Amino acid sequence: MVNKRNKKSLWLNIHLRYIIATMVLCSIIYYSPVISGLFGWTTLQDNLNHFHNIYGIDFLGLAFFAPVVYAAYVLGVIPAILTALIAFLVLLPYSILIDTYPDAMFKPAAFVIILSAVGAVVAMLQKSEQEHRQRMKEMKCLYDIGKASEESESEEEFLSKVVALIPQAMQNSEVTSVRMTFHDQVFKSPNFQKSPSKIAENLVVGGETMGILEIFSNRENPYLKKRNHLTKTLVERIGGAIRQVELEKSLRGYYEQLENEVELRTKDIEQIQEKLIRSERLAAVGELASGVGHELRNPLNVIRNCAYLLNMALTEKSDAEAVNTLKVLDKQIDIANKIVTDLLDFTRIKPPTQSKIDLNYIIKESLSYIPTPEHVTVKANLNGHTPQIVTDGEQISRVFTNIISNAIQAMNGPGSAKPGELNINIGSDDNFVWISFKDSGCGIAAENMQKIFEPLFTTKPKGIGLGLAISKRLVEQNGGKIEVASRVGEGATFTVKLPLEKRR
Repeated sequence: MVNKRNKKSLWLNIHLRYIIATMVLCSIIYYSPVISGLFGWTTLQDNLNHFHNIYGIDFLGLAFFAPVVYAAYVLGVIPAILTALIAFLVLLPYSILIDTYPDAMFKPAAFVIILSAVGAVVAMLQKSEQEHRQRMKEMKCLYDIGKASEESESEEEFLSKVVALIPQAMQNSEVTSVRMTFHDQVFKSPNFQKSPSKIAENLVVGGETMGILEIFSNRENPYLKKRNHLTKTLVERIGGAIRQVELEKSLRGYYEQLENEVELRTKDIEQIQEKLIRSERLAAVGELASGVGHELRNPLNVIRNCAYLLNMALTEKSDAEAVNTLKVLDKQIDIANKIVTDLLDFTRIKPPTQSKIDLNYIIKESLSYIPTPEHVTVKANLNGHTPQIVTDGEQISRVFTNIISNAIQAMNGPGSAKPGELNINIGSDDNFVWISFKDSGCGIAAENMQKIFEPLFTTKPKGIGLGLAISKRLVEQNGGKIEVASRVGEGATFTVKLPLEKRR
């Protein structure tokens, strides 16, 4: 039954059909003189007979080179010799019955030997070329595996590419399937089909067996078993490539970790530099405050006393301009005193004296310290149910006073004629009580947002830039924090967050 199926399969083979058709055509050409004679075409017969012997060469017989060479090229040496023997059988009747050559067997036998030799040479050349192409496919597959390892970021990605590449290195790639097992993971080539015909090889990575490579063929393929050395080469190449992918993956992890470490260290260095700069500025402010503060306060007190005596000495009929001048002088003395006080306070802020306070009362008290221009409206949306907190009321009052004063100044700048509004809101969350001060002033430029809490930084024509710096220190030493949000032309919002008292 098997032999019948093989014969039927061989007969149906398209190449065998071509060989038979070519053999029939060559036979017709070879016997064309005889055929012409049968039809009475004697002139044509004589002309065609001439081709059987031109200088001793049978040119009509040369046509049989076509099926023999074709059989050698597509099927190999043995089919080519068989085709040559069939050609011998076709030539033999002509040599015995018609040809006038003395030895009838010699001529077709010699011709068949020549045909067989030519067929064998063609078959060997074809086999050599086929093996060369196959080696090129195998080398390309190995190259593609190496390239895939360079392009893959993980073992899974690499092996998914490999199982698709290996069938391309096989002689019958269309019926070849690959399955690879690695660390209990299974990778299959596209359109995978399991079949009895297979070869398998253990996958070794770093001297340890990590899986297995299986190559299947959907039909009996003797080539598959002959190329077992290719399978060994493939698993060696794949094992080395997996090791390379693992190392590159580890290196990427180390690089990322190193980059994170460098970034963290860079941030630490920047913070240290900022602290050093801040410390240098604080030291400069301290030296300025200790060296100049007391020296300035004494002359200012003398000037104030002199102004007071002059004001007492003036009578009701005194010049109004002189009275106004003394008022201006007294006001400027207050400004100078505040600058000196800020300098001294910044360098000698006392530790907080904590006690329970009512924030609503502190806010109202802070508002009473600052005169409000007519065009500015203050809306204090105070919550009567806000819980009491434990903090230094005096220090927090100074913070509120500074923020309210800055807000009013921002809405009372030169040429400020439009109405301004300051909204004060209070609320709480799980951990903090927050108080926000939102004004409709000029706002803060984006490039200055990180600088407004630095000592000696100010955008005002008057002042030395210590108000917000002092406020930030006071809030932080009371366990809170201060935040700011602003857009130029739309005002600013300062939010002070103070910690709630923890309940036991």
